[in-house]
Formats: sequence, C-alpha cells, structure tokens
Amino acid sequence: MNVFNRIIVILLILFLLIGILLFAWNPFWVLDMVQNASQQAYTFLSEFYTTSPYLFRLGQIALAIGAALILGTWLGLEIRRKKPPTVEVTTPEGQKAKILVDSVAMRLAYHLDQLADVINVTPHVRGKGNVVHVTVDVETTPDVDVPMKTAEITHVIREVVEERMGLRLGRVEVHLKHAPYPEEDQVPVIGPAK
Repeated sequence: MNVFNRIIVILLILFLLIGILLFAWNPFWVLDMVQNASQQAYTFLSEFYTTSPYLFRLGQIALAIGAALILGTWLGLEIRRKKPPTVEVTTPEGQKAKILVDSVAMRLAYHLDQLADVINVTPHVRGKGNVVHVTVDVETTPDVDVPMKTAEITHVIREVVEERMGLRLGRVEVHLKHAPYPEEDQVPVIGPAK
C-alpha cells in the first residue's frame, strides 16, 4: 500500500508542477485550454443525456458507486491505525503474551550500551510469531578487538532475547563502526622524505 500511495503522490505532484509551470509561462493559453475542454465535456454530456437519459443516469450511479467503493476503501485504509509489530511469548505453563518489537529493541539498546568500548547502539528488530531477527549498528572505540566484541555483543543479544524475554532468536547481524581516533592520540607516520 505504501508503494501505491507513493506512486499516486508522485504523479499528483508531477501533474501539479507541470500545470503550475504551464500556467506561469502562459496563463491565458492554459485558461483557454481548460475552458475549451470543459465546454467540449459539457456539450458531449448534454448530447448524451438527451439521446439516452437512462444510460446517462446509469453512468452517474456507476461513477458514484465506483468512486465511493474505491476511494472510500483507500481512505479507510489510510485512516485505519496500523497495529505496532509484536512478537509472541509462550511461558512453560502455556500462557501467551505479546511484546512490542520496539520494546525488544529498547531493551537490547540498554543492555548493549552497558558493554565496555561501546559508544552508541542502534538495534533494528523484526519479529514474526515468536522469532526475532536482530540487526545492530554498534559504534565502538577505535582500538576494540573486533572478533571478541562481536562475540560479546552476540552473546548479550542471545541472553536478552532468549533467556530474559523468552523469545526465539533468528538471524543476528552485527554492524561495527569504529569511532575516529582522537587527534592528540594519533601518532605521525614517519616515512621517507618526499
């Protein structure tokens, strides 16, 4: 639905942009075109009404019903609130609860932010049923041991999601980014003179 809405909005903006530019370039020509088109439409509809009034009324009813069904459904889908994504937890006793995916992300951010050498954490969580797929963007200090820090982050994610929240962990991706070295700590590279 989002792709369809974007296409419609892009087409409407493009149509308005072309119309406004044409109107700014030659407003009298645009007004003449609109007046001629509306006059031709009026003539066509009045002739159609006089030759077959029942078919004309049937066309009016079909247009009204079609517009109400299509545009009304579209409007209803736009206005309807989407439920936030959730994942399901089942206790050993068989009880079920739903947890917002945002809650899982906030909890992961809190626990991962406590790790040493971690500066910033942004978790992205997707869930389906009781399976959670996690991607985390982690900014670390520049001298961190990458394999050890990745293993530590993955361990914390597994502990939080599976042990503390009772969910099943699916795919885990860790994207590490090092913060730049501080200016004063950089050692100049000594090489041959140029």
